[in-house]
Amino acid sequence: MKQAISLNGVIDMHVHTAPDICQRTYNDLELTAAAVHAGARAIVIKGHHCSTVARAALCNAYNRTAFDSNSFVMYGGLVLNYETGGLNPKAVQTALEMGAKIIWLPTVDAENDCHKHGRSGGIRMTNDRGVPLPELRRIFTLIKEYDAVLATGHISPEEIRCVVDSARNIGVQKIVITHPEYWVVDMSLEDQQELISDYNVILERCFMQPLKNGQWISNAERNLKAIRKLGAENSILSTGCGNPATPPWEESMRQYLQFMADHNVSRDELRAMTETTPARLLGLTDALD
Repeated sequence: MKQAISLNGVIDMHVHTAPDICQRTYNDLELTAAAVHAGARAIVIKGHHCSTVARAALCNAYNRTAFDSNSFVMYGGLVLNYETGGLNPKAVQTALEMGAKIIWLPTVDAENDCHKHGRSGGIRMTNDRGVPLPELRRIFTLIKEYDAVLATGHISPEEIRCVVDSARNIGVQKIVITHPEYWVVDMSLEDQQELISDYNVILERCFMQPLKNGQWISNAERNLKAIRKLGAENSILSTGCGNPATPPWEESMRQYLQFMADHNVSRDELRAMTETTPARLLGLTDALD
């Protein structure tokens, strides 16, 4: 008999919505409605090309006026791609002052992402000697001051190691390795284990990923193996969804959790990866009660 899956209390720290430069399944308000109806606790909306902090605030205002009292909160963040000036401490400070919960390092404009897609250029994290750039260290200081989450975006495993070491030395407490299973990042389980052992990072494990040919595939099997080998205590489950080629958010999350439950991931482990750990990262202490 299948374990019944509920989305009550679920937190997803990686969902894409419209407006965007590509088509998305839901706009911000449609996602808000879907999350409220599903009983979710929180979602972080992510945009590769602009801050989502103000958009999240509007979602919360819409929630208060459109629905009965509920605990759902939408959050936003900032991705450090070219549109925001790359490694731009001023943009980071503004986003954090407005309530950003996550600062993502470059994604589609990271040097590693450009290289993997056959493009030249891209935003680097270090100088030619492998030392993190001064502006990156200033960004880490800001993230520490605001107790926000540093997420690693689409940079390479080698850069991730350097970045995490520098951020920890500066005092950043909340570090999430963004979808290490994504083919652009492609971090080995051995490297993931080292980062857990050395820096106690959190690994974000996304439900689906796009391939170079534009098709989408499920990461569920690969992520299940990672959780079985490395444990659930340092993992969070995100959908990473929003492309019309993937199921709508609530169906994506339900399918993902159903797959894990069907493969003997316990309720306590699922709660840790979708409620307890994400709540701690977002400062949602009431969700831990």
